[in-house]
Amino acid sequence: MENTSLTTVLKHWMSRNKLPIIIVMVILFSTVAIASEKMLEITENPSFCGKNCHIMRPYFDSWRTSSHNDVICVDCHYEPGLVGHVKGKIGGLIQFYNYQTTTEEYSGKLYAKVLDKNCLSCHEKRIQSEAIYMGVNFSHKNHLYIPKRGIDLTCTSCHSMLVIGMKEHQSVTDPSCSQCHPDIIKKDLGHIVVTTSTCISCHFKDVKDNVSISGCPSCHGPPKQTHGEYTNFNHTNHVGKGYECSTCHTNLTEGVNVVVSKNKCLSCHTSKERIEKYGDVKFVHENHVTKNKIACYNCHSEVKHAPTLKENLCATCHSKEHPSNWLTTHKKEVLIGKVCSDCHKPSFCSDCHATGIASGKKQI
Repeated sequence: MENTSLTTVLKHWMSRNKLPIIIVMVILFSTVAIASEKMLEITENPSFCGKNCHIMRPYFDSWRTSSHNDVICVDCHYEPGLVGHVKGKIGGLIQFYNYQTTTEEYSGKLYAKVLDKNCLSCHEKRIQSEAIYMGVNFSHKNHLYIPKRGIDLTCTSCHSMLVIGMKEHQSVTDPSCSQCHPDIIKKDLGHIVVTTSTCISCHFKDVKDNVSISGCPSCHGPPKQTHGEYTNFNHTNHVGKGYECSTCHTNLTEGVNVVVSKNKCLSCHTSKERIEKYGDVKFVHENHVTKNKIACYNCHSEVKHAPTLKENLCATCHSKEHPSNWLTTHKKEVLIGKVCSDCHKPSFCSDCHATGIASGKKQI
C-alpha cells in the first residue's frame, strides 16, 4: 500500500514539474554528450599517448615527421566502422590503464598491425592504376590480390616503414636504386617510402644465377642514361640484340640468401611448439606476413640490389676495335694536340666514347 502511495505521489510530482524535469534532462544529456565528445577528442589525439606514455614517444616523434602526420593514429590502427572503433577504444583504454597502474617497468609488447582496408579507405584508386616508382614498373593489384611465391602480401609488406621506423632503419628504407641513380632526391621519396628490401628479398631469394625471379625487364627497362665519364654506352642497343643483364653485370644482390637464424624466432616466441614450425615456410609466411603484417626485415637480413660491372667488360667483345697500343702508336699526335676526328671520321670514336681524348682535352 505504501509503495502504491509513493508511486502515486511521484507521478503527481513529475506531472506538476514536467518542464523543469525536461530542462534538467536536456542539460544532463547535453553535458554527457559534450563531455564524451571532448573525451574522445582528447584520447584520440596522437599527443595523448605520445606525450603521456614515455614508451610511445619514439613512435609519436616518428609519426610527426612522416608524410602521414595529418592522419591521426586511430584512422590507421582502429578497424573501420563503429564496431571497430569501439573495440579499438576499449583496447586502448585498457592499455592506458595497465600502463598507468603498474608499479614495474611496462613489459607489454609494442605491436600494432594496420589492416589493408584502413589503407584502401584513402588509397583505393591507387590499387587500380599502374605505378612507376624510381623507374620501376609496379602493379599494386598484381601484388595485393595475387599471391606471390604462395604468399599473400599486404600493404604493409612493402610500406612497413611509411610512418614508424623511418629513422631507426633508414638504411633499409632508403631505396637501393639511389646507388646507381644519385640524382634522386631523398626528400621526394618520403611520401610513399617503399621498403625496397622486401621487394629484393622476394624477387632474388633462392633464384638460380642470382637473377630476379620475374626477370629484369619486368621491373625496369633498359636505363636511358649512359654510364661512365668517357663512354656513350646505350643499354637499349644491347638489350635489343638479346643480351642478358648478367652478360655485363655481376654481384646483382648482397645478403639475399642469408638464412634466417632460429634465434630470430626466440626474440618473440618462447613456446617450443612455435619454434618447431621454423622450417614450415608456408605456415611461417602466412601467419607472419599475411595475418599479422610482420615486416620482412624483422626476420630477414638487409639485402641490396647493387649490380657492378664485370672487369675488362668492353674488351671481351671489342678488343679488336681498340688496339691496346693505340696510345703508343699515336703518341706524336696526342702530344701536338690533335684530336681523333683530325684523321678519323667524326663518329669513329664518339660512337663508343663521350666527347674528349686521352689527354683530357675536349674536341673542337
